Amino acid sequence: MITRRFVISLSASVCPLVVASVAITACSDTGAMDGSAGSASGATAGTAPVGGSGTTGGSGATGGSGNTSGSGTTAGTGGSAPVGGTSAGGTGGSGGSSGGTGGAGGSGTAGSAGSNGMAGSGGGGSLPSEGPCDVYKKAGNECVAAYSTIRRLVSAYTGPLYQVRSGSSAQNMGSGGMLHDIPMTADGYGDAAAQDAVCMNTVCTVSKLYDQSGRKNDLVVAKAGLPAGGDYADVDDFETVATDGAMKLNGKSVYSLYMKVRQGYRISKVGDGMPRDAEPQGIYMLADGSRAGGACCWDFGNVTTNPKSYAEMNTLFLGVAYWGRGAGMGPWFGADFEAGVWMGGSKPGDAGWGGLNDAKNAPPNMNNPSLKVRYALGFLKTSDKYALRMADLATATTLTTAYEGLYPSTKHPDNQGAIVLGVGGDNSNNSFGTFYEGAIVKGYPAAATEEAVMQNLKAAGYGK
Repeated sequence: MITRRFVISLSASVCPLVVASVAITACSDTGAMDGSAGSASGATAGTAPVGGSGTTGGSGATGGSGNTSGSGTTAGTGGSAPVGGTSAGGTGGSGGSSGGTGGAGGSGTAGSAGSNGMAGSGGGGSLPSEGPCDVYKKAGNECVAAYSTIRRLVSAYTGPLYQVRSGSSAQNMGSGGMLHDIPMTADGYGDAAAQDAVCMNTVCTVSKLYDQSGRKNDLVVAKAGLPAGGDYADVDDFETVATDGAMKLNGKSVYSLYMKVRQGYRISKVGDGMPRDAEPQGIYMLADGSRAGGACCWDFGNVTTNPKSYAEMNTLFLGVAYWGRGAGMGPWFGADFEAGVWMGGSKPGDAGWGGLNDAKNAPPNMNNPSLKVRYALGFLKTSDKYALRMADLATATTLTTAYEGLYPSTKHPDNQGAIVLGVGGDNSNNSFGTFYEGAIVKGYPAAATEEAVMQNLKAAGYGK
């Protein structure tokens, strides 16, 4: 077990509070679920893309504790691309930072970036005519933020799904290269062929996730936060390598967002239409539970506009946290309200309680199942109460309600209005995951509405 000196903080992004002189487990990935855990920030993270034809990427990292010190910054190069796009200036330097202590997995080092892995040839299959945001809208819950690199989530949406940066690197913090919008195909899938055309023989990273809600709450790479959030939290994040997440949906080639440690996306302003203060809010997220981290905090939801300040937050978490626990070994869906991650409960000692200082005294919430499955679906909704629901999308016929009841007694609903994906409110960027799709909605959706959203995702072909 690797230990390091503890930094006291009120954030859910740090290890549990203990007496300062006691050594604790490092706030980094355990390495138990993904080989990319524990890589030094100066290393070049990479994993070979799955499925499809084309050359494979570099080998992924193994183990978790084999960190080395981060490399110094490298000089940027002029931006160019073999196909179209708009110039964004020179490619930014890789930006080294001090190497931290790794997770408690086996020793290992990060692999090189996979630059040319292609999604492969497409097949047949169709999406439902309506997306999950259409389902929510009919029930009176407007989507105010909706993201997917894989498919259309709103039937009326006609714009691009995401943007890639060619001539990039696996350590790109948001500069250089050439930018290319990746559109949808006529039948609503992300256009993998368009990405392949601009990413041939170059490293491509995802530079923007377009908001399909019409609110233009587009996500870009997250910026530095508080140092107490982990080894790399106080430095800017890296964009995700676009070619790492190759997959098939209904026989169609698409790319998921295959995120690693120190990769996150954010808007650092109040999003248009986002719930504020105690206004009710709903979230759904579909992600790969078989590739979920064991550190803080792989989140999606509503956070502060300033990652360098402590504030309440309201996000859906997937992984294994240091605080609240569910049944089995995880990963679990939980509620990251800041200063803890809750798998259930309203007061200290309740099953699943996730308060930073007292979670260790709470039993696990046995109604919150482990979801180490390819298609893990989670829902979080909040008002003066909160509810966590989830399912293995491939096998479930209905959602499991892990908890629905009073809000945690030590917290209060206080939506700040910014949006984050893959990191915590203070840029705690120690975990990882694979994001397929998700949305944030106004209001407190009915259980029947969430069931209908699940059926929409099933109809889209996930898990078939």
